[in-house]
Amino acid sequence: MLEDTRNQIKLMVSSNNNEIDFKSKRLEEKNEEITQLTSSLNIVKKKLDEAQDEILQLKSNISASLDEATPRSIQKEVVREVPPAKPKLLFVGTSNIQVIHVEKLTQAADIKKVIQYTLDDTSEFLSTFTDTPDMLVLHSLTNDLKTKQPTQCIDRLFDIVSEASSKWPLLKCVISFTTPRRDSITNFTNAQIINALLKQKFSGIDNIFFADHTNMLVNGNLNDNLFCEDKIHLNDKGISILASNIKRAIHTGLHIPLPPARSRSKSRQRPNRGRGRGRGRDYE
Repeated sequence: MLEDTRNQIKLMVSSNNNEIDFKSKRLEEKNEEITQLTSSLNIVKKKLDEAQDEILQLKSNISASLDEATPRSIQKEVVREVPPAKPKLLFVGTSNIQVIHVEKLTQAADIKKVIQYTLDDTSEFLSTFTDTPDMLVLHSLTNDLKTKQPTQCIDRLFDIVSEASSKWPLLKCVISFTTPRRDSITNFTNAQIINALLKQKFSGIDNIFFADHTNMLVNGNLNDNLFCEDKIHLNDKGISILASNIKRAIHTGLHIPLPPARSRSKSRQRPNRGRGRGRGRDYE
């Protein structure tokens, strides 16, 4: 019986040893798996760290690029606004326009002023003028009415305007009426006839505008306060009215509102003197 017990114990010990060996082997396998997993984990962690480093480097590079590009972007966006070019205006007329200051006549256009005493002189000048004006202003009838019949003056002026319109198809034209004449009743009457014929001849024609000077008359009669002692030339006050009427026609033709008139105190007003060759005026 003791032998049986001993054999059973040996069998149990052997069985336990086998189980221990099996479990030890399993433990070694698990330890090896753990070692491999740890190694893999370290590799993945290393790759993750490298990826994070790359991301940080990319962010840094992008930030630096944006910092460099921002001033250029702003510089591109800040575009200096160039004001539109002013229309070119050619102002041709007799000696009465000589004392009209173009910079005070209007700031809405770049004005070239040319003195031509007769319609023939005006025609010859325009035929040789090489620039391209946007608007032509003519105050050219004052002298011709003394030597030509009213109908001849109108026909000659019509030819001049037609030639200019053919030369510059987009041209706008302001025709300044004759100013009242004080030197003789004949010239005064012819001036009024010419003005009436002007309205009849040119009314309804596209791009033709009138500078009407009927405000120089008082109830249809001469206003002696507008003339110099020679009874021919306009004085300061007359020139101011002439310029104001022309200015109004220019702004109408260019579709530009007139600037607001500046108020003047009575203490600053001065009486008219001489023939208007002195100080300039603002034409309102």
